[in-house]
Amino acid sequence: MPKMLLLMPTLVIVTLTAGFQLARLTGNLSTAAPLHGWVVASFVVVGLLSVVAIGILEPANLAVLFELRKPKPDGELIGRLMRRFVMTAGIIGAGQVATLVIMTKLASG
Repeated sequence: MPKMLLLMPTLVIVTLTAGFQLARLTGNLSTAAPLHGWVVASFVVVGLLSVVAIGILEPANLAVLFELRKPKPDGELIGRLMRRFVMTAGIIGAGQVATLVIMTKLASG
């Protein structure tokens, strides 16, 4: 888990930057490009996924980790945090499916 605190935000930033640069170099950032709407949609979906993962999922994981390290962990708190984890994991799963659809359109377009 401590390694994930460094790895995940770094991967998110690098992925978003790489996608932006790729769109810029292929000319898809221009509003006249036929795939511009799909590129913008991908940025929106990936941005939303980033906010959910870094802003909700990672703090919940940290809270569970800290709670489990206590001499007497609070099972009710861990249960609430895990429900939050499952809900946000579902949101991320739906976002990943949306990303796959968008990537397929971009690759075939």
